[in-house]
Amino acid sequence: MGQGHSKSQVNERSDKPRKRWSLRHRSRHQRTAGPDCNATLAAQTSEPGAIDGSDVTVDNPELPQDPQDVMALQLRDDEPPDRDDDLDDIIAEVVPDDSAVLPIRQEDTSIMAYRTQQEGSNNRTYNIGPQSTVHIYEGPSSAEERVDMNTSSFPLEECQKALKLHYEKEMGQLHPLAWNQDFMMKTDDIFTDVDLLLQSPKGGTVNRKPLSSVTEALVGRSDCPCPQRVLIEGQPGIGKTTTLFKLVVDWARGENKALSGFDLVFCVALRKVAQSQSLFDCIFDQLLPEDASFDQASLEEYLRTNTNVLIVLDGYDEWEPIESHDISKVLCGKILRDCCVIVSTRPSRTSDLSKMMRPDTRLEINGFHPDNVGTYVRKYFGGNVPKAKRLLEKLESNFLSTGITLTPMFLLLICILWEEKDDLLLSDRLCPLYDQLILYLVTRVCVRENIPFDNKRLPRNINTAVLFVEKIALDGLMQGKLIFDEDEVSLGNKELLETLVKLGLLHKQPSPSKLRPSPQYSFSHKTMQEYFAGRYIASYVTDQDESTGRTLLEESFGTVRKVREMDNVLMFACGKLGRKAAVIFHHLADLHQKDLAPLEGNFYAFYDRGITIKDWRRDRKLDSLASREDYLTFEMAGLFTETPGILFVYQTYLETTLLCYYEWGQMDGFIEHYLRRRVIQFSSPSPRLCSALASLIKCEKLGQVQHDALPCVTNTHDSASKSEGSQQQTGIVLRLVHTRRLCLGPILDTLGACSSIVELSLRQSFLGMNGPAPTRPSLQLSRQLPNLKRLRKLVLSWNDMHSEDARLILPALESLTLLEELYLSGNDISGTSDIFCNILPFLSELKILKVFECGMTSDEIHRIGLALLEHCRKMRRFDFDNNRMDFDERRSVLKMLTQEMTCTTEHRQQEKSSSGDQSAQTSEKGVRRLHPSLLKKLDTVLQINAATVSSQQL
Repeated sequence: MGQGHSKSQVNERSDKPRKRWSLRHRSRHQRTAGPDCNATLAAQTSEPGAIDGSDVTVDNPELPQDPQDVMALQLRDDEPPDRDDDLDDIIAEVVPDDSAVLPIRQEDTSIMAYRTQQEGSNNRTYNIGPQSTVHIYEGPSSAEERVDMNTSSFPLEECQKALKLHYEKEMGQLHPLAWNQDFMMKTDDIFTDVDLLLQSPKGGTVNRKPLSSVTEALVGRSDCPCPQRVLIEGQPGIGKTTTLFKLVVDWARGENKALSGFDLVFCVALRKVAQSQSLFDCIFDQLLPEDASFDQASLEEYLRTNTNVLIVLDGYDEWEPIESHDISKVLCGKILRDCCVIVSTRPSRTSDLSKMMRPDTRLEINGFHPDNVGTYVRKYFGGNVPKAKRLLEKLESNFLSTGITLTPMFLLLICILWEEKDDLLLSDRLCPLYDQLILYLVTRVCVRENIPFDNKRLPRNINTAVLFVEKIALDGLMQGKLIFDEDEVSLGNKELLETLVKLGLLHKQPSPSKLRPSPQYSFSHKTMQEYFAGRYIASYVTDQDESTGRTLLEESFGTVRKVREMDNVLMFACGKLGRKAAVIFHHLADLHQKDLAPLEGNFYAFYDRGITIKDWRRDRKLDSLASREDYLTFEMAGLFTETPGILFVYQTYLETTLLCYYEWGQMDGFIEHYLRRRVIQFSSPSPRLCSALASLIKCEKLGQVQHDALPCVTNTHDSASKSEGSQQQTGIVLRLVHTRRLCLGPILDTLGACSSIVELSLRQSFLGMNGPAPTRPSLQLSRQLPNLKRLRKLVLSWNDMHSEDARLILPALESLTLLEELYLSGNDISGTSDIFCNILPFLSELKILKVFECGMTSDEIHRIGLALLEHCRKMRRFDFDNNRMDFDERRSVLKMLTQEMTCTTEHRQQEKSSSGDQSAQTSEKGVRRLHPSLLKKLDTVLQINAATVSSQQL
């Protein structure tokens, strides 16, 4: 039941071979010890063992029964006695170890072998000597019964009923709008179909697996039979909290088999956890009624002895960790380590959390599937079908695959604004969206209270309230505070506080403490607080001189880590500042130069060299970086990406900077300062980042930027030409690897705008995942490839593509006459050899073709090989290993390719001046160069066969 602790598994543990008993020196006081008894004794009482679960006690009635030292049975790692052994034989085996010495007379010896004596109808007494008897007490026969015995006093059903009632009432239906408590949506409606990706490190690679829900990750896998520690990460507003609400509501309703094994599920909002609260304080304050018949002590005892418990911690990024806090101890596994734990966080805190909890399972919420956008919009507008239809038409034309519409919270805001004004000017930037939302909230209050408002100047009382809340927002984020006491948000001015609540900028929430209730307030969402903090930064920089503004930035964002944690604040500030945002970009550039410059060359060289993470960690020489404490906190992020943790620091900083420029609306500055190498390279880009990259690709200046050479880059052994590499890389290199599902839409639609791209790598980017017809990745890519006339290298490996995807993409390659390298490995593209034969005549410059593990037959490989030999005279590498061919078929293909090569003009000329054997050797060398790895395998097998034949002859 639950994470690897089902009834069947308990029984499996109790069915293990029993171990021989030996004597240990114990104090009889331990028999009646409470919960704090010695850990060794606790282990004894929980171990399956003696005589069908019974307890054996050997007494001498003449000895006093006062507390004294006695000999206690303990398991030893010897051969187990058989269950059917005679009782005398079993007792005979109870002999003292050398370490168990009891200095008393033999005639006074009292040997007691016990666990926990129980009264039962089957208790028995045997006489084994003149003055000695053996008492057998009936006890629990399995580990499960012993757990039930220890926790029978806890009112489990009452606790379950209270939790389920709370989840159904508080989390089954949500009030997402702080300014309109009458507006309500069911959790199912908001959750829709959020995509989850399971990440598991295997060597240096990463495997993404789309899941239907979080609960699917709780099922055992080959690499993790019993998931116990699950980390969920997701961008702001992506639906982390709603996803967890959906999980606990499903448990309450009994609608999910994966959750049915948990007796109790506790969902704790970390933003509401006070420093002085224990975990059990939080559970009672947030989840349980005041009149519960059990107290914290009994619940704590139950949790410590029961493994079928799920603890859900929502919002690690909204909590400041304290090492001594119960929450930290749960994450570190110091307490309740047998309970299953699920924790959610933003990516900015993923590294810290990974280092603390060492997750065995990691999930990533990527937002809505484009199909879900339509479902969500139609559910929101209900019966108003025409309004929903008009919004969807506008979204489909521009924003269906962008980061803002795939994020549930941002899509909700769009629906709210569209409901009010259906000629709304939509943008994929966050700052304009929040600007319109605030304007909507102000207008709403002014209309309701008959306050004059012309959309240009805020009424005086509202303007005062807004300025006040901006300062609160920034101070709160700097202190890690998301919930405020009444005196913090009013400063004694009740009217000011009422205005903020009326506007919906602050939300009065129920006190998190039922024991110590007090009014508390928070922003409706953390992004709302970040928006107002960004407004404060923008206002301060605008009102002050540049040096004063720089001082504020250095105090608030003085390290790489702080920039990452407060990235949304900087983005909103840039969106509000306009031209004056230059002061922020100067600060970011200075910080980049000071702390990250040593990483830059290595970051771009990592993929160019094809270095494995294992080799990178062994050869790393970057320990002298100035911001060591900052970048080391990101080290854990590299565990679930193909980018080493240290280099991931550089990427996250680059991502934040790019998004700041994107919110500002000007990309030229980013191109000038950060793309001097003409390489755009990201691993696991987010939906918002993909939108920003699409905007970047469309910039004219991208093709004009001066090229700085990469002195540290050396070509891999697969590169077409080491000498030509530096000459060819004068265009743009675009590498987007390990991309999240359906995130590439905006980029794929704009690729053709950058005709200077010479290398395009989309490895592990789910190009083959089926989607709506307009947004199917393979279809989008096929439409743009013909425009990339200068493309020399195309990497589409491991994209879950199938034959139908290949039949869309491959014909588009006919226009790429300069293409030298084509990587298609890891896609099931069997049955497409005819397409290859049709396009290869147009690819005369092709030097490398990889169709490793593509499900092709020997006949298909043979046909492709013949076409390569005929049309691609510069061919140097043809990798077709691990296809649907056995050893003999592979050998046959190589033999036929060798024979075909001997018929070429070059080899016919060599035949005139040399013997036939030399010609055959030359042909074999040509094929060996095409596929060195396979030839090496063939050589090994041939040598083994030759050795076998030789030994048989001897």
